Amino acid sequence: CADNAPFMVNRGLSMGFSAVAVSGSHGLAGDENCGQCYELKFVDQIHTKGGNWGGSHPDLVGKSMVVQVTNIGYDVNGEHSFDIQIPGAGQGIFTSGCTAQFSGFSSGDFDCDNNYGGCFEKSGCARLPQELQKPCEWRYDWYRWFAEGGQTNNPYVHFRRVQCPRELTEISGSVPSDDEAYPKVDVDSYAQPGSGEPSPSPATTVA
Repeated sequence: CADNAPFMVNRGLSMGFSAVAVSGSHGLAGDENCGQCYELKFVDQIHTKGGNWGGSHPDLVGKSMVVQVTNIGYDVNGEHSFDIQIPGAGQGIFTSGCTAQFSGFSSGDFDCDNNYGGCFEKSGCARLPQELQKPCEWRYDWYRWFAEGGQTNNPYVHFRRVQCPRELTEISGSVPSDDEAYPKVDVDSYAQPGSGEPSPSPATTVA
């Protein structure tokens, strides 16, 4: 679904949709999280193996993303919790869905012939259908994927559950029945990165 692509709200906040892992030590369970929304706050932490690999690019640290869970990831485990849906970021094992929706494109056009990781450069977004190119570019412009020697790549986040904002529910048509029990997202408070600090929670990573 092209309308499930990520988008920037302001300098410090983006929104989108995500799958969650069903196995791991992060407190998420999979099916029961579907429809719920989470704030992901990107933190200054890199992976300990392989030198300057992974974690958040310095330009991403302190920014947040609010995602609505619309899928689960049976093939994701360990510390990985959120798998953000990003055009051009790799189709994984499901390589026939995009070509079925968009005729005239090969499977490789949707992830630059790299099923796991997707396009390594922003220029690769030009291979995607027109409606997917801008959200593909979001990955490089706002998310700062793989910039400066390997960051951002599977960044660590602190996360908390929040009320689903209308920007997401108007797309998904889904509002959790217990949504009122969770804090609202004050979009304007994120205009400056570093605001909107979530309550402490287990550090985990997003893909």
